[in-house]
Amino acid sequence: MKKIFGLFSVAVFLLGLSLAGCSNGLTSELDRSPSRAVTPSVSINLHLLYAPSAVSSWNVWAWAKAATDTNYTTAAWPGDLAMSAETETGGFKYTLAVDPAYDVGLLFVSSSGSPQTKDILIAKGDVSAGKDFYFIYGDTTAYNSADECSGMKRASITGSDGNTVSVKIFGCADAKPADFTVKGSDDTVFTVSEVTADSQSAVLTLSDGNISKRPYSITYKTTTVIANITSELIADLGIEYKGNDLGLTLSGASGTFKVWAPVASDVKLLVYDDVSKIGTFKAATVAANAIGSCDEEELLGTPAVTESMVLDPATGVWSCTLANATSYKYYKYQIVNNGVTYYVCDIYAKAAAADSIAAQIVDIDTDSSAVPASWETSYTNPWTGTDYTDAVIYEMHIRDWSRAVISDSTGKFLDIANSNEIIDHLKDLGVTHVQILPMFDYAQVVSDSNYNWGYNPYHYNVPEGRYVDYSSNQDGTAAVSQMRTMIKKLHDAGIAVNMDVVYNHTSGTAGGSLYDSTVPEYFYRVSDGNYSNGSGCGNETATNHAMVKKYVIDSLKHWMEDYHINGFRFDLMGVHEQSTMKDIYEALYTIDPKVMVYGEPWTGGDSAVASGCTGSVATSTGYGVGAFDDDFRDAIKGAEFDGFKLGQLQGTYSDAGIIKGLKGLSGSNSRNVTGKPGLALHYAECHDNYTLFDKLAMSYLGITAPAANKLDLFAAIKADGLKTVRAEQKLAAAYIFLSQGTPFINGGQEFMRSKKGDPDSYAADTKGGIKWTNEAGSLNIDSVNAIDLNFKTTYSDVYNTYKGLIALRKEHSAFRSGNNVTAKKLADGVTLYSTSDAGEKFSVIFNATGAAFSTNVLLADLKSTSLAGHNYDLSIGLTGKRVSISETDGTYSIADTAETVEAVPAKSFVILKK
Repeated sequence: MKKIFGLFSVAVFLLGLSLAGCSNGLTSELDRSPSRAVTPSVSINLHLLYAPSAVSSWNVWAWAKAATDTNYTTAAWPGDLAMSAETETGGFKYTLAVDPAYDVGLLFVSSSGSPQTKDILIAKGDVSAGKDFYFIYGDTTAYNSADECSGMKRASITGSDGNTVSVKIFGCADAKPADFTVKGSDDTVFTVSEVTADSQSAVLTLSDGNISKRPYSITYKTTTVIANITSELIADLGIEYKGNDLGLTLSGASGTFKVWAPVASDVKLLVYDDVSKIGTFKAATVAANAIGSCDEEELLGTPAVTESMVLDPATGVWSCTLANATSYKYYKYQIVNNGVTYYVCDIYAKAAAADSIAAQIVDIDTDSSAVPASWETSYTNPWTGTDYTDAVIYEMHIRDWSRAVISDSTGKFLDIANSNEIIDHLKDLGVTHVQILPMFDYAQVVSDSNYNWGYNPYHYNVPEGRYVDYSSNQDGTAAVSQMRTMIKKLHDAGIAVNMDVVYNHTSGTAGGSLYDSTVPEYFYRVSDGNYSNGSGCGNETATNHAMVKKYVIDSLKHWMEDYHINGFRFDLMGVHEQSTMKDIYEALYTIDPKVMVYGEPWTGGDSAVASGCTGSVATSTGYGVGAFDDDFRDAIKGAEFDGFKLGQLQGTYSDAGIIKGLKGLSGSNSRNVTGKPGLALHYAECHDNYTLFDKLAMSYLGITAPAANKLDLFAAIKADGLKTVRAEQKLAAAYIFLSQGTPFINGGQEFMRSKKGDPDSYAADTKGGIKWTNEAGSLNIDSVNAIDLNFKTTYSDVYNTYKGLIALRKEHSAFRSGNNVTAKKLADGVTLYSTSDAGEKFSVIFNATGAAFSTNVLLADLKSTSLAGHNYDLSIGLTGKRVSISETDGTYSIADTAETVEAVPAKSFVILKK
C-alpha cells in the first residue's frame, strides 16, 4: 500500500484540499457546490459555550444536509457567511438563515481555520424560526439552554488506586466535596476529601477509593454519571484477558456473550430477531465517510431483548448468558464510554450482517448455511513445499478477476470459484500460492458498488459483504460459505491461498471504528488525544498493547482454522513491532509449519512504533517472517517514489543492486539480514504503482506521467517499442524467477497487463493529472483494472516465458537453495550469475543493454574467476548445455550436448547447465 492521506473531518475539504482515502479512493468530502438552490427562509440562533479561551473568535461553517449539500454561504465561502455573530456571556452567538426543509450540518472553527469541532447535525424537524441551539465546545449534542449545558456531563477514574476521579463539569468552579457522592459498584460510599475545579472540569480526590469496585457512580446535585478507568490505566493495572472465548460461545440453545471493554461505564447486550430490525447507518454519515458511526441512535434499531452485562474488573470482560440465544438472529453491544453511547457490532464475531451493523448468532462450523459441500472440518494446505523459496506467489484482486469472466461483475467470491477459466489459468502458469487483496469487511457499504481495493479495514474477522452473492436477507453466513467455497476450489486445484491483511490501521476512529467504540483509544497509538499516523491513513494500531496483539493473533488464527488460509501478507508491516511479527509467526507455525508470513517492511508515514518491523525476522522455530525487497525491485525497473525513476531494464544500470538481489542479499535498506534468501520477496510489480508494462512503455516513450493521448500505451509505443518492452518484460521475469529469493508477481504481469498508465488504481480518483471515473468510458476505473485474458494469447511469448521460468525454478533446487551462488558484473548492464545444488550447476548471463553482448571479450577473466569448478570450455566462447524456454507452449528443455554461446542478444538472457 502506498503512502497517501487518510480521512479527515469534512472541514478540511472546505478549505479546498483534495485528499484520497487510504488506498480506497473514498474521500469524506461531500459535494458542497451550489448545484441546488436552498431558500434560507428562517433564522436560528447558535450558541457556543466553553470554547478555548486562547482563541479570540470563532466562525461557523454550515450547509444543508441532503443528497447534494449546498452551503449557507456567499460566493466567497468559506468566508463571509449569511449570518450575524456576536459575543455573549460565556461564549459566542450566531444567527444563521436556513431552509427548514433540510437538516442543518455545521461545525465551529477558529478564525485561522484550526482548531475546529466535529461535524454537528441539527435535524430539520427541530428547525423553527428563532429557535436557540446551545453547544458545549467539543460536544456534538444540541442543548435547549445555557443551563442545560452547565453541570456534570461525564467522569473517569484516573488514579490506578481508584482514589482520583476526573469529572467533565461546566460552570461549577465553586464545587465542594460535599456536592459529590461517589459509590462503588457494590454501593459502597467513598469519601470525597478534596475537589479541585475550574469552569470546565473538576478532579475529585477520594480517601478510601477501591479500583476493584469499579465502575463508580458519581452524583453531583441531581445528576448521576457512571465512571470507569481511562484507557491509559489498562496497562498500569494489568487488565487483560487470556481466555479464548471472547465473542459468542454457543452451547446448544444457550449463548454466552463476552466483550473486553474495561473502560466502559455500562454495557448491554442487544438481541434482534430479524435483520430488518438491527438498525442502519445514517445516510449522511455514509455519504461523508463510506460507513456509518457507532454513536448514532439509528444503529439501535428495535431489539427483541436488552440484557445488562456484568463486568469482571480483574479482566475487563463484560458477559452475560441467554438461555434461548439461538431463538434470535443477530446481536450487538450498547457500550457507554466517556458518557457517549455506542451501538457496536461485536469485534470478536465470526459472522455479521452486511456492513457489520450487527453480529450473527451462529456457529459457523456447524450451521449448514455457513459450511459448503465437501468443506474439510480441519485445516488443510495443498502446498507441498517447505521453504518459502519453493513458493511462487501470485497477487489477485477479486473484482479484477471476476471481470475477466463476467464483464459487469461487481466482484464475487463465487465468480472466482465457479470459473474454470481462472482456475485453469493459475494451474497452467504453475503458481503455488495466490495472494488475494483484502477480503475482510472494509469501510464501504455493500450498496456502494464502486471499485475499491479494500485497504480501509472495518471488521477484521468477517468477510467483505461486497464480494458476496447475498440472499434477500443478506445473511452473514452467506459470506462465510461463499468465501470458503472459493478457497476450497483453489485448494482442490493444488493452489494455496494467502490473505492480504491490514492490521496496521482502521478506516476511521471514534464512532467510525468498531475498535475505538469498544475501547476508546486503546487499539491505537495516541498521545494527548492525537492519533499517530504511521499508516498515512489517519491512525495506526497499537500492536504493542497486550490485548491488541492478542486480538491480531486470534484473528489470524481464526482465518487459518476457520477458512484454511495458508499465509498472510502484512500491509505496512513497519507499523508493527519486530517482536510482534515474530510472535505472530510462531503462533501460526503451531497450526501449520508451512504457513507463510511476510509483508511490506515500511510505514506509510511517521510512526510512533518502537522497533518497527523494517525487514525480515528470524524466529526460534520455522522459517521466519519475510519482507518485500524494494531494493531489488528498484534495481530492476527503477524506484517508485521521488520522481519517475529508471532501472536496469531501461538502461539506468544498477549492477550492484542486481547482483545482491540475485544472491538473495540485502540492499541499502537492509530488508533481509537473516541469511535466509527465501525471506526476501522478489518482485517487479504489485498492486501499488504502475504495472510493469506501463512503466516500461512510459520509459520507452519518455513520459513520466499518464497522458490522455497515450492511454493506449500499446498503440503509443508502436511495433519497435512493443518489441523492446516485450523483451524487457521477459528479462524482468528471469531476474525474479532465477534469483535466490521468493518470487512474487502481480496478476496479469505474465501477459503484459496495462492499467492505461494509472499509477494507483485503487478507486476512481484524480491521479497523474487524469480523472479516473466510475462512469462508462475509457477512464472507467473497472475497465482500467479488469483482467483481459485475451492478452494471454496476444502476448503468448511473454506468458510462455513466465510459465517456462516458473517450471524451471520449481524443478531445479539450484535456483532455490541459496547454496554455491556467485554473481558478478561483466559489463555495464551485463551480469553473470552461477548457482549449483544437488549435483547440478547453472550459469545465466543477463544482458539488459540495447546491444548484443559478446562472451569472447571477457574470456580471460571468466577463466580465472567466474566459473571456477564449472569446467566449461571457454576457448571459443561460453559453453554448456543450453536451457531453452519455449515461447510456443511455455515448456523448457535442456540440450543433450554442449553448445557455445558467443553472444547474448540485447535485452535478453542465456541459461546454461553443466
